[in-house]
This record gives sequence, structure tokens and C-alpha cells, in this order.
Amino acid sequence: MNENKSLHAKRQSALSLLNPPQTSAISWCIVTQMGDELASKSPSLKLEVASLTKIMTAYTSIQLCEELNLDYNETYICIPRIATQIGGTSAFLKRDDILSLEELLYALMLPSGNDAAISIALHFGSLLNTQRKQKIASYIICDTIQGFYDDTQMNNMNRFVRQMNENALKLGMRDSQFSNPHGLSSKANKSTASDMCRMSSAYLKIPILKQICNSKSYCCRNYEWFNTNLLLNFENYQGIKTGITPNAGACLAVSYESLLGSIIVVLIGAKDQKRRFEETDKLINWVSKEYILFYNKTMYAPPRTAQSKGRSFIIKKQV
Repeated sequence: MNENKSLHAKRQSALSLLNPPQTSAISWCIVTQMGDELASKSPSLKLEVASLTKIMTAYTSIQLCEELNLDYNETYICIPRIATQIGGTSAFLKRDDILSLEELLYALMLPSGNDAAISIALHFGSLLNTQRKQKIASYIICDTIQGFYDDTQMNNMNRFVRQMNENALKLGMRDSQFSNPHGLSSKANKSTASDMCRMSSAYLKIPILKQICNSKSYCCRNYEWFNTNLLLNFENYQGIKTGITPNAGACLAVSYESLLGSIIVVLIGAKDQKRRFEETDKLINWVSKEYILFYNKTMYAPPRTAQSKGRSFIIKKQV
């Protein structure tokens, strides 16, 4: 066991000396399904992560279903007026519509609905305030526009955001702090590429969440949503989440399945939406080929990595 760890450390060190593809992204990190880092660029740099925040929002909602003994298929949430007024990307939910948590998770993860994030956070924050009477720590204050939430909503939102941060600590995300459930620009809502790899790994271990982020589209009631992750159109790519704000730049978290195993890539701060897909694709091809070439000629067969050359990413809107 120790010999295998030593071997991996040696291989990881060798890979770090190679020259990865140039990227416009400020930070990126590539890890195996076991959490071993393969390569990175400024992986511990604290940055805004835009809608990658929603990965934690989804994870927290399922975690709370387990804790409170709730079935996500039978947990129904009424869309509050306040959710329909939030800016940014939207699932275009209608006030007073009632959706199951599962349906809202599709609204959260596919079109990156900020309205879905608000609805989920307020619902579970209310449940937590009913279940737990202890006072919220004074330093846990969620972002808000003055007057946007009433006192009860603010208390419920704070409670849910606190739970997000508690989960981050449990997952070992020591350089992360969440201040809202949607990822809209905030200097207090920051993480790192390394931490978001940890988050993505935990997310993918939950079957329903993995199923959702791998769906290209979803229909329910009078709604139809499409996944903003264009890499799902190519073989072996899975989930997880896109994100973009002026402060965070273009962000992406994906998983790639190869004979090498499952590889998770998190990229933060790319110049634009098209480049985040192109650069992620190049990084995955690079790390897969170099890992095999330098380390694993006998232990693994070469991964079936697709060529990124010639791929076209058509960007229709900011997501």
C-alpha cells in the first residue's frame, strides 16, 4: 500500500514537470476518482466560482433529505415570489408552482436556474429552522440586496448557507466559503479548483445527482430545460456544472471516463465560455496521454481520449 502511494507520488511529481497546454483560465485542477491530483495550475487560489456553487446547493439538499428522512421524489416545494425576481440565469419557474425536489434539481443543474437555487435554499432553510433551534453563528451571513428578503426569508437563507459551509468542512474543503446558493458575484463566495474537485467527487457518488448532471435535457409539467454543458455532446464526458459571472470568468467542472479511470477537471476563470470547453478538452487529452506515456505503460491500457481538434462549441447565451 505504501509502495503504491510512493509510486503515485513519483509519477505525479514527474507529470508536474511537463508543460501542460496553455490556458486562459486562472486556475485548474485534474484529479482521479480516488482524489489523487494529476496536474494543476494554482489549485489553491481562492476565487469566485460562479454557478459551480450550485454543485454544493444540490449536494446539500440531498444530504438534508437523508438527515431529515425525506424522499426527494416526495418532497414538494412551492416556488416563492422572491425566487422569480432573482437575476442571472433562470429556469423560468412560475410563482406558486409546486415542484418536487428532483424536478427542481434538474432546474438547478441543467439551465443553471438561480430561481431554483433560491426555492431550494428557502425551503430547506425553513425546515432546518423548525428542526434546529440553536442560534446561527454571527459570521454566517448570506449575500442579499438590501430589502430583497424579508426577515424570515433571510433567516431561512442564512440557515441553508450555514449548512453548505458545514458540508464543505466535512468534505475537507478548507479553502471554501459559500455566502449564497446560486453563485452570483460575491467577494464572500469563494472556493478553489482543488476544493471544487473534492466537491465534484462527492456529488458524483450520489446516483440521482450524477443522473441529473449527465442529462442533456429534461421535461416536466410545462417546463423543458437543456443542459448548458456542451461537452456532454462528446463521448465519455459526464456532468457536472458550468458557471460564469464577470468576476469569476467562465468556469466548468466535468468528469471524463476513460480506461485510465474517472478523471475530474475543474477550471476557473477562463476568458470566455467557448474557451472553457476547449481548454478543458485539451487538458483532459494532455493529462491522459502524458500519464500513460510516463507512468502506466504496464498498469493501464491507453485511455480512449477523443481529439479536440475540429470540435465546435456554439455559445447561445451566458451560462
